[in-house]
Amino acid sequence: MKASVHTRAVGLLTLTLGSLAISTITGHSQTDVPRGSLSVDKDLVRVGTRSNLEWNIEFPTAIKDIVTVEETGTIVPKTNLKMRVRVLGVAFQSGSTLLPLDAYYSMNNGSWEKFFYGTGPTVNSSSVLIDKTVKKSDRIDFGARGWGGSSWLPFNHTRATTKYVTVLGNGSSAPSYAPAYNQNSVTSFLRPYINSAGKITIGERDLIILWESSTASPGSTYFDMQDLVVLVSFE
Repeated sequence: MKASVHTRAVGLLTLTLGSLAISTITGHSQTDVPRGSLSVDKDLVRVGTRSNLEWNIEFPTAIKDIVTVEETGTIVPKTNLKMRVRVLGVAFQSGSTLLPLDAYYSMNNGSWEKFFYGTGPTVNSSSVLIDKTVKKSDRIDFGARGWGGSSWLPFNHTRATTKYVTVLGNGSSAPSYAPAYNQNSVTSFLRPYINSAGKITIGERDLIILWESSTASPGSTYFDMQDLVVLVSFE
């Protein structure tokens, strides 16, 4: 939204900056704070003269306006975008033994490419693990599996409908079939992204992907959809 206004000086006004840019970025990606610019046509305004002040405000674009998330969880951009992927946390173990997970992504139904392997302590949530430009109508899928101690457990991915992986946007409800969310007993790394009502709180251009990597049944105590949490940000 652009606007302008004429101002009349009542004294001598000196502007040290002829143009002021306004831009706010916090956290992992662009937030829902409007961005824009403010400019004035004169650095020096004398009594009786007029200056012209103009501003341009860009309101944030909602995720639904830039990508489509299909029923399975496949992500399809509506325009060319920059995609950045981070792992927020891993909470997968057997008793007190930490077990590793590995995570993959795929473009346009192609081969799976690994972008993460490790346990909870190996996670660096500020590290960008995928940084690439995706094109309009690309098909982006994510998958992950956990190590069961002697073999890999099932590979759960967004090419097929399953309750073992879900893709959510800002304001979405955490899965009702995961008891831990109903009890507000989410893991520490996920807690900042879920409010007391069980709603996802992330940026307007972000998606969060949750995995259950065990073979527990949905609704059971051990089915908490917190084994792996991935943040996907678009610009």
